[in-house]
Amino acid sequence: MNRVLLLLCAGLALTTCDITVLQSSSIHLSCVPDDAPVLDDPAYTWSFTSAHTKQQHTLEEKGKLLNLRNINATQEGEYKCVKDGYKREDHMRLSRTFTIRVEVPPAFQEWQVVKEEAGNDVTLPCKVSRVFSPGETEKPPVIWKRETENGVMLLKLDKDRDDQEKDKKQQRIFWNTRPEEQDWAIKISQITAEDAGMYHCVITNTSEMLSVELEVAAPPVHPCSGHTGPWEDCEEQDSRSGQAILQDSLRDFSASVYAKLKGSKPRTNLIFSPFSIAVTLNNLLLGARSETRKQLEGALRIPLEFSCVHSETKKLKEVLKDTLRIASAIFYSPEQQLGEAFVNQSKEFYDAVPEKLTNDSNQNVILINQWVKKKTMNKITELIDYIDPTTSFVLLNAVYFNGKWKTVFESTKKRDNFMKFSGEVIEVQTLYSSKYNLQMGYNKKLQADVGKFSLTGKNSLYILIPRTTSEDDFVLMENNINKDSIEAMVSEMNKTPVQIAEVILPRIKLTVDTQLEDLLRSMGLSDLFSKPNFCGIFPEDSESFISDARHSAFLSLTEKGVEAAAATSISFSRSFPQFTALQPFVLILWSDEAGAPLFMGRIINP
Repeated sequence: MNRVLLLLCAGLALTTCDITVLQSSSIHLSCVPDDAPVLDDPAYTWSFTSAHTKQQHTLEEKGKLLNLRNINATQEGEYKCVKDGYKREDHMRLSRTFTIRVEVPPAFQEWQVVKEEAGNDVTLPCKVSRVFSPGETEKPPVIWKRETENGVMLLKLDKDRDDQEKDKKQQRIFWNTRPEEQDWAIKISQITAEDAGMYHCVITNTSEMLSVELEVAAPPVHPCSGHTGPWEDCEEQDSRSGQAILQDSLRDFSASVYAKLKGSKPRTNLIFSPFSIAVTLNNLLLGARSETRKQLEGALRIPLEFSCVHSETKKLKEVLKDTLRIASAIFYSPEQQLGEAFVNQSKEFYDAVPEKLTNDSNQNVILINQWVKKKTMNKITELIDYIDPTTSFVLLNAVYFNGKWKTVFESTKKRDNFMKFSGEVIEVQTLYSSKYNLQMGYNKKLQADVGKFSLTGKNSLYILIPRTTSEDDFVLMENNINKDSIEAMVSEMNKTPVQIAEVILPRIKLTVDTQLEDLLRSMGLSDLFSKPNFCGIFPEDSESFISDARHSAFLSLTEKGVEAAAATSISFSRSFPQFTALQPFVLILWSDEAGAPLFMGRIINP
């Protein structure tokens, strides 16, 4: 006797078999689930019992799936599928029943969305299609309602539009109508987050209603919010003094700047003041915030969050004031508002008073050049010849060094031959002394002869000369210049005894202008020229950027000087040692008080 297995999905199994579909939609019914027993030679029979007529019909569908498309109410009822087949020698049947209910989809609602920031005024429109007669517009033919947590409330608005202007200051919601355009809008002044929600403009005596959803966005946070305060107070250092940290940073920064400015091969004379550039960037650091501050601290080799950098710089400038004149200035557009804290601290730490540019580009050129001329004791008279009218920020720096030899050169008009890399010999004016007191020796790390010339103000001029006149040896010497080699050279020369030597130096009088943009970019400060965070300087304008950065240095080596007590009476044999700088050389003007170079450069063609 064959066994028949009947699986039903009906009756109490409403959660799995009762299906509600939307009118005009489609559905696919599977006769049996995928995990049902497998039958051989399956045959499918579908039947339908109408929920309205109770009549049963056998459907033409013979497959596993029944596809119902564009369903309507006449298709409500029970759909039963029977799967007939064999399981080995047994004849088997599987069955499943679906109850389909058809629902009419809900009507859609349409409304306009108005977005506005908190604190602003907003207009909610109500432009209707119906044309009202003059008599109907004596009073507004619409009413406004608003949905709240407690239900729908009626908005109270002035009936007389002509008098509403008197009460605008007292009320926040008032008519903003344009009857000729059939627009019965309302206006809400100084909106808040509580004003957000659904508003309905209901046309009286009709069923017509226009809805408006008001979204209130929080006002944008200004990029400088929280970044306009003053530089933090100097805190005591745990392990090293602030002075030691600053001096170490200056030495590292000086070597880094020289490495960037020298290029891969020497071609031109170079004179610059790393100390002055550092001081100017420190001043700029006062107004830098967030990532811009970190980038500046990294380029200056200052430890992150070193709060004492400005107070220590001020102390160091005071110590050096007798020999090094340093002047920094910031010129900015009249439309810019400078931060009060930045202005006050620039005066306190750097004696820098920001000055406004005029609206005349030619006048700005004169203004800046006169400032430079005054600060450099008339040594630099024309730093720039043009300023772009769109310039909003100019960083300027000028340096003048006034040091005297402790041992005076002989007053002569001696001339000698200076040999260039090419082997060409040119005649130059020289400084000459047959008996000069100096420290000199060969430095292995630098692979150069080094001479130390003492100057007033605890300053020294170091001259580095390679053993040959070849360009390759000069480049090798330059590449050996770094923070460690400079520190070792100074330490070694301080231990070297003073001796008398014949000295010949080329007379030097140089003014060198340096565009700082390429230098600063190469030191990881490209953001200064695109989108820096100078919120400390411009609290109301986060879009300011540096458009120009220049450095001008003047250095003069002549025989003039002060007779110094350092002149010695020690006698030497008539065969004096000699220190001659009649070939390309590097010079480092060192300050013992700063513990760092004040000037660095090279003389390729005196």
